[in-house]
Amino acid sequence: MEFTILRKGYDKNQVQEYIKSLTDKYEKTILGLRDRVEGLMRENQELMRKVDLLKKEQDNINLALTQAIDKAKNIEYSSKVKFALEGERLKVFSSKWESYCKANINVIDKSGREGVRGKLREFEEELTSLMSKELNIGDYVNEADQDFFSESKRLHRQ
Repeated sequence: MEFTILRKGYDKNQVQEYIKSLTDKYEKTILGLRDRVEGLMRENQELMRKVDLLKKEQDNINLALTQAIDKAKNIEYSSKVKFALEGERLKVFSSKWESYCKANINVIDKSGREGVRGKLREFEEELTSLMSKELNIGDYVNEADQDFFSESKRLHRQ
């Protein structure tokens, strides 16, 4: 800007108007920057709140997974224990049944004895076969899956 030169220097009114226009521009710029900073701070707070929510959700998911793994291990252990106990029970039953049959074998005629002995061998083979089979825990796993998904849904609702 060029100022008019008067006797004792520049025109004071022009200089004051120029300074006033610079001040107005500066204040508008400062206000715009303050508004922008406030908007960015609000956005930052909102994003931090969302991060906190996601961390809580992640913690809930981790907890649910840990609980599901623990439950699966418990189910597997208890099913193996039940299987072993059932095997022992069957062995005791087989032993008692065999003792009973041996005690009463003389009561049956000779042809009947051979039939009973054959049946005893069949029972023993079947029992041995059952005891050697792997444990099928598919039903327990399905139950654990259902528990896991229901627990996950419950945690998401909180």
